[in-house]
Amino acid sequence: MTAAPRRTGPPLRVDLDAEDVGAAFAQLVLTVMELVRELLERQALRRVEAGDLTDEQIERLGCALRDIAAQLDELRTTVTPTRRNP
Repeated sequence: MTAAPRRTGPPLRVDLDAEDVGAAFAQLVLTVMELVRELLERQALRRVEAGDLTDEQIERLGCALRDIAAQLDELRTTVTPTRRNP
């Protein structure tokens, strides 16, 4: 077996802008949070359909899910970068 040829020349460098990295990380976090919210919602629906919750619990759960969605929307508008003009 032969070894892969070694790269000659200058080392590869990635030009990263701290603002772009931060915005990408914020978008990743928001995406994960949205996935968790969707999972919570699906689990809540399963419990409601199974009859595991009282009317009061269903009401509280609905309010909590609504509040979580509103907070995610607020976060999204806060951290979503505005497009820069080149």
